[in-house]
Amino acid sequence: MDRITNRVANQSESPRLARRAWLLALIGLVAIAAVACGGDEPAKSVAEIAASGSSESVGNAPPIVGATFEHGDFSLEMHEGKPVLVNFWFPSCPPCRAEMPDLQTAYEKYGDDVAFIGIQQLGLDSAANGQAFVRELGLTYPNMPDLNSTVQFGYKAFSYPTTVFLNKDHNIARTWTGIIGEEQLAEQLDALLAS
Repeated sequence: MDRITNRVANQSESPRLARRAWLLALIGLVAIAAVACGGDEPAKSVAEIAASGSSESVGNAPPIVGATFEHGDFSLEMHEGKPVLVNFWFPSCPPCRAEMPDLQTAYEKYGDDVAFIGIQQLGLDSAANGQAFVRELGLTYPNMPDLNSTVQFGYKAFSYPTTVFLNKDHNIARTWTGIIGEEQLAEQLDALLAS
């Protein structure tokens, strides 16, 4: 009789354990998405950072070297003396997708004076997904997959999207986490070009 009671008790536990496991998995996915896609809190401008004397976002830029989807090889050395905008993204990140048209508009306006490079984080999406994403959105500025996450780790970009602004000496002037719009891009790029 004890065997039958234990079997019935174990069978009624099984659906409950499955629901708990499903709930924990769902909570984990939501947490990962929240961290990966970042937020859209307003950030300080380059001018505000300079006025406050803060140096928390200033530092030497790690190297960026790799093959882009459509523009051949890219390296910071190719753009000596020129400010650089570095944007970290991945195709299945909705905030990344939302800001891409504004990045394209900024590239069309500032591309002669500022080097642009998009860095695709691999993991949830493949490099082929990234290339298809770039083509689908009609992006004409250089983008490349971060094959070994070297650039991501060098820039400590762990929230997406993240945009890093390098000055003419290729020092980090500003890191913007979350969606950045056309107005904020213009403000950041104008400040870089004025310095």
